Amino acid sequence: MNTTDLLERAKELNCLYKVDEILQQIDKDIALAMAQILDAIPDGWRFSDLCEAEIILGDQIFTRPGFHKTELKQSTLIKSYGEIIGEIRVYYIKPIKLEKGIFIPEEMQLLNSIADKIAMFVTLQKLKPTNIEETTGPGDAEYIELLQHDYPGLLEWVKAMGLKKSEAAELLRNPLHFRKGETIGKQGAFTSYFILLAKGSTKSYIEGPANKSYSFMLTLPFEFIGMSSLFGNHYYFSTVALIPSTVFLVEKEKVIKLMVDNPKFNKSMAKWLCDNYKILFHKMSCLSLKQTIGRMAEVILYLSNDVFKSDVIPHYISRKDLAELSGMSNENAVRILSDFKNEQILRDIPEGLQILNKSLLQTISITG
Repeated sequence: MNTTDLLERAKELNCLYKVDEILQQIDKDIALAMAQILDAIPDGWRFSDLCEAEIILGDQIFTRPGFHKTELKQSTLIKSYGEIIGEIRVYYIKPIKLEKGIFIPEEMQLLNSIADKIAMFVTLQKLKPTNIEETTGPGDAEYIELLQHDYPGLLEWVKAMGLKKSEAAELLRNPLHFRKGETIGKQGAFTSYFILLAKGSTKSYIEGPANKSYSFMLTLPFEFIGMSSLFGNHYYFSTVALIPSTVFLVEKEKVIKLMVDNPKFNKSMAKWLCDNYKILFHKMSCLSLKQTIGRMAEVILYLSNDVFKSDVIPHYISRKDLAELSGMSNENAVRILSDFKNEQILRDIPEGLQILNKSLLQTISITG
């Protein structure tokens, strides 16, 4: 990478940092936030003095004075949980003579990142926290009973976490629904919430360069996602729905207050964190110390024992998911799974992937 390329990457990062800083104040007026972003965007593009942007949110259009459209355009959609809510368009307002493309791939990546941050900002603005005074008395119990009908297992979770129904009702006010494959939380996105999965199944992964990622955890209902951001401002990983899923966005400040006021809840949260750290430390040792065959055996046992508590791994867990969880290529994952089937350790059934010989799988995990 030459000096010019380094300077361009620095410009793009500085632009993204500015946008991030603008959107950190969730209660900021949307028009003001968009005006500030329009001022920040040109600095991230190669020809800043010729760059202008247009942000469309619903029926609102935001531009700077003197803006006009040209054919030299780059654009991306703004999507909030799978729904298109707007678009960002970047224009060069005068002709540019270049042998190659006017816009470069890194600028498209920057534009997509800005769109993701705007989408999260708009979504969080729409989620109006419920006033505590409005949710007291018998209404809380009725609300939780209604939720229990839609989300079986909720009452057991409330009891296990040491929560009163009034406290649970205060937390569980912002349900969101996702289709299969939709992103629930985006690595690097600003957030003042974390997530409680109420229905479905999700996969959490760390995004790396060159579109590489490492999946480190699968989540089933009544598990938290993003708790590592409790005292931070950003998600440290991305989460995607493996099947249609419903989550509650839980305000971090309410959780912190409950941890102070409710010792049982505090203890339950501490235990939850410790249990998850134990899993993550085990995964770290597995990745660094085991060969590919041992890692695959370990992942299958993790899914069987810790996640699904069954000898059948559901069909919606793809070979790609298994490869990412094992930290290997798809080709290696397919080859190892084929070997396991030939050795009568696994077999495919309509419901998914069935474990036939768990003891041998455990031996491979230990020695691999």
